[in-house]
Amino acid sequence: MSWDDRMFDQLRGEVIASLEGAHSTSGVPFFVYVHPPAEELRAVQAFEQLALVLRGKGYQVEVVYLGRLLASALRSMPLYLGEGGRRAEERSRASLQQELSRPEGLPRKIADALLSGVADVCEPLAEGAQNHCAILLRAGALFPFVHVSQILTYLEQRTRWTVVVPFPGSSAPENGEALRFLDMTEGAYYRARVIHSR
Repeated sequence: MSWDDRMFDQLRGEVIASLEGAHSTSGVPFFVYVHPPAEELRAVQAFEQLALVLRGKGYQVEVVYLGRLLASALRSMPLYLGEGGRRAEERSRASLQQELSRPEGLPRKIADALLSGVADVCEPLAEGAQNHCAILLRAGALFPFVHVSQILTYLEQRTRWTVVVPFPGSSAPENGEALRFLDMTEGAYYRARVIHSR
């Protein structure tokens, strides 16, 4: 799989249609664009450019860098950033990862931060409408603690924004419905409109 300008153009057209009020076949205005992890820099540049195009058409667009959002969420959990977190990691990195990854841990904190907004990181997505667009960049920064599917599940029915997530990964060969994040972990979120680069 490589970057596919034709599929990206399709995504842009569907996102614009959503911003103009069209309803997605998935039932929610969420879009996941699957691209090869090796094309991450190209994806970031393409989506930053898409944000400029959409703003030029008069739409409110929020570009959220998920690494910055993660850093903000971790600052609100000082236990994990201090000496206690370092000791916990030395004892068992797997246990610490499991603790941070539980649904009510970092995944919930990230989603809550998106909904309520974080100064200098993102505007709140809890307000607004489908003609507002949030582009969530650098999802790989959340690995291995948070999955894109967890974020979208928390956002569903809590925001009406059109949400676009570039997804560094691929389709699972055994199950075309599932996606492999960074070609390592497998999961699915069936309500989003998933578009694959070829």
